[in-house]
Amino acid sequence: MSRKESKSPTFDRIVEASLQLFNQQGERSVTTNHIARYLNISTGNLYYHFACKEDIINELYRRYSKGMADYLNAAGELSVNASIEGLVSLLEKVLRHLWTFRFIPQSISSLFSVNQSLRESYSKIEAGLISRGVEKLFFKLRDQGMLEGDDVQIGFLARNFQLLQTGWIARPDIARCPQEAQVVAREGCLSLLYFLAPYVSSRFRQPFERVLASMAPLQALPAV
Repeated sequence: MSRKESKSPTFDRIVEASLQLFNQQGERSVTTNHIARYLNISTGNLYYHFACKEDIINELYRRYSKGMADYLNAAGELSVNASIEGLVSLLEKVLRHLWTFRFIPQSISSLFSVNQSLRESYSKIEAGLISRGVEKLFFKLRDQGMLEGDDVQIGFLARNFQLLQTGWIARPDIARCPQEAQVVAREGCLSLLYFLAPYVSSRFRQPFERVLASMAPLQALPAV
């Protein structure tokens, strides 16, 4: 837990600078000394707000998971009958959010080994609330007629969709890629849509394929 419950401008500057450095250099390469030097503040000032680097990571994970939960809530309010484009737009926003916090899926295994608090939060939020939310959304899409499959198929589809979604950002070539979030989100969204394509019902096949045809990649990403 951070030392300060009330968030000051310095608190936010530390969090935002840490996110930038973790994404650019990798979390394991960045120390609290690096963060303080980057911000031109003393390490004592940094430690006034955060007891250690793990506390900064926990705050970043809190922001990441809150954003994911907000997007899931927004998805739950959408009606596929109104607009497949609306769902695709929301999916791109989710992928841009993942890209903003990309060091988390890229480093999650090593983070777990040194941060028990993060492991517990991940189990509760990512493997719990978010997974259940994705599964609930997929059953809703099935009930609204967009997806086809029995309960077991839809459950597996939801779980593997989530793995592919986070795994896309964690790919080594993506981690090294300086592309803008818009490019990464567009290609990631296409990959996810092609993954869903075999399960799209005949009723929604034509508008689904129209959306796919309109989503040519903005530019090619490096080959794996």
